[in-house]
Amino acid sequence: MKKVDTESRQKSILNAIVESYVDSATPVGSRAIAQRFRNAISPATIRNVMADLEELGLIMQPHTSAGRVPTDRGYRFYVDSLLEPKHLTKEEESVINKLIHALGSDIEYAMQNASKAISIVTNVAGVVLMPRLKRSIFKHIELFNMDDSRILAVIVTTSGFVKNSIMDFEEHLTRQELTRITEFLNSELEGVSLGDIKSYLTRKLLEERDSFYTFLKRAADILSVPGLFKADDHLYFDGAACIMSHPEFMDIKKARLFLRACEDKKGLLNLLNQDMELEGVKIHIGKENLYNEIQELSIVTCNYKVNDMTVGAIAAIGPTRMEYGRVISVLKYISNELGKELESLG
Repeated sequence: MKKVDTESRQKSILNAIVESYVDSATPVGSRAIAQRFRNAISPATIRNVMADLEELGLIMQPHTSAGRVPTDRGYRFYVDSLLEPKHLTKEEESVINKLIHALGSDIEYAMQNASKAISIVTNVAGVVLMPRLKRSIFKHIELFNMDDSRILAVIVTTSGFVKNSIMDFEEHLTRQELTRITEFLNSELEGVSLGDIKSYLTRKLLEERDSFYTFLKRAADILSVPGLFKADDHLYFDGAACIMSHPEFMDIKKARLFLRACEDKKGLLNLLNQDMELEGVKIHIGKENLYNEIQELSIVTCNYKVNDMTVGAIAAIGPTRMEYGRVISVLKYISNELGKELESLG
């Protein structure tokens, strides 16, 4: 029983240290913790427990005679074992909805406003990864003759993404032939993900052995042009000023690393592409991140879906001293609303 009591007390005091440090951004002393417990635990007992937590690597003393601050390991324990999600207020939900469901918006406007909503409500930076084109669902295509050897293809997805591509095509196709191919593709490919179109048409070709084969082969050749379904990853970013307002970034080294991460984006892109494959919210704390530019930060990510298919990811980026419970709730809410908006745009 004594061991259980000791572990319970350690968890309670660690929880208090994390929450106090998140609130104040200053090292937390035993007296401040005692006040949180309304002096039910003496400062001497708290100091003993803090010494144990320091030995476990969950907190540290930044300098002599200072209070304690959580380590990355301490934050990880807090997030995995102690964290309680915070419910959004009606006002916060209203701010998010007004931004994401703005009248007259298009897909890029929705993306930019989603990143802005993350930043405004969490007071850290918001990032949104553009829907992956190959994950998007085919809705509509139009084909046009540019001249005897070039065709313009305009593809629209159910998430509202529009891709234009001009392709060189050796065989000249008349307007009537292009119209027939367009009508066939729009009928045949509805509901197919862009990443599956090539294999889908290949299977159809293997099944055909009559006069329809030549027509189907022309349609497949048009959609097999390199780069037609390729789009560069694009990040929508908002809230750099929010990050710089946190006291951690008075340290010029940390500020420079963060700005470098914003400019380069390689680490963020790799992280979001990786997390997009996983369900639920993912939290990366400090040095858990592989890239040097983001090892002083915490990054919380969540994928978003259109018509039940994962197409992209969103993230909140800030100091390790962030309100994880609130950030998690915000990302879950925005993920859901962004998916709804993209479905309506499609």
